[in-house]
Amino acid sequence: MIRSLQSTFFILLAFVSLACSVPSGPAGKPAVGITYGAIQTRLLKCGIDINGEYIEALKAQGAYAVRIFVNDDQAAVRQKLASLDGVLIPGGFDIEPSRYGEVRDAACEAVDEKLDALEYTVLGYAREQGLPVLGICRGCQMLNVFYGGSLYQDIPSQYATDAPVRHRNQINLGFYKHAVSCNHDAVVETKSIMGKLLGGGTVAVNTYHHQGVKRLARGFIVTARTADGFVEAIEGTGSQFILGTQFHPEKMLKESPRFGSIFKAFVDAVRKTLHERELSKKAG
Repeated sequence: MIRSLQSTFFILLAFVSLACSVPSGPAGKPAVGITYGAIQTRLLKCGIDINGEYIEALKAQGAYAVRIFVNDDQAAVRQKLASLDGVLIPGGFDIEPSRYGEVRDAACEAVDEKLDALEYTVLGYAREQGLPVLGICRGCQMLNVFYGGSLYQDIPSQYATDAPVRHRNQINLGFYKHAVSCNHDAVVETKSIMGKLLGGGTVAVNTYHHQGVKRLARGFIVTARTADGFVEAIEGTGSQFILGTQFHPEKMLKESPRFGSIFKAFVDAVRKTLHERELSKKAG
């Protein structure tokens, strides 16, 4: 009797372990991977999801999120990647400057090198599989760096212009600098994905960043700029859907619903990937 109970216990334990390790979601709904750095992971354990607004924006378009944590082991990352139909790289800390061949400037702020490495792995997989990618704020910068571009480590001190635009307000708490939103206009290229989504012309956007695109990566075009010429959006020119925005569309959905079109276009591309995978499975 005891042996029987022990056997049943270990079978159940193995089943639960397997269920927890393999990402799953609603059948027929596209899966989007979203990365979590050290601070995002710690806060999530306390019930605070910094990436929650991205996830809600994805849900509104019929997709579900697969959280990829910086402390996941390699096997867990591989399992999660294999389940994905698309990738969203969110906002966060600065990117380690050595990633784009520069020495760290004094104005460069906190970095998460393990997150940089994780996002390189995720973007590498997305490139190999042709998965759609959306990068927001730091995510836009990571797209540019991953594909060979570089960044201004600090816009106020490194980007010279006769008519500077404020790209970030912040509260200096001494031990911590907290970015708060400010707003500015961005001029969107009409003949671009972003132009089709937002209508082209001048668009009011929010802004939180002190870094951004310096040398544009090969295979990308700039699709939006501020009045001082700074890059606000980029997109890939190849067959893979790749879109990057310096502004945060997920934070403007209530006041300006048209920014939902960015998530709709992304999820539509992700859904197409899911459909192609399902057809491939049936053919196989």
